[in-house]
Amino acid sequence: MAAVIPAAQRTLALRAIKAFHTAAFVAISGAILVFTWEGMRGRRGLVARAAASVAIAESIVYASNNQVCPLTPLAEQLGAPSGSVTDIYLPTWVSERIPVFGGSLLLIGSVAHVLAWRRRPGGVPSARNDDHVTGRAPRYL
Repeated sequence: MAAVIPAAQRTLALRAIKAFHTAAFVAISGAILVFTWEGMRGRRGLVARAAASVAIAESIVYASNNQVCPLTPLAEQLGAPSGSVTDIYLPTWVSERIPVFGGSLLLIGSVAHVLAWRRRPGGVPSARNDDHVTGRAPRYL
């Protein structure tokens, strides 16, 4: 795709890609943080579902592209020394570990949501929720 961009326009195209890449990175990181925070607060609402959708979609795209953002090769073809958005403003030791940080937060958020789901009425009943005397599930108000 970089071959169809005229040489005079490559610098502008590269800036546009980096700006979009940075905005996407911030939005996806924010979605992961919101999903985790909502899970830790026990909230299962629309905000948590929207954040999870964004985070999971990005994870699928990233994993299916050999753990490289699809914009990275395009930025490199346009002349960037590295197409990674994280090289713009993060130290190398942080940028190399972003998949670990993001994946860990996504896992923590998922566990928090599952635990919150199991604690709420309408969640999957567990053996510990049964009244050991009557054998019935407790009544919620």
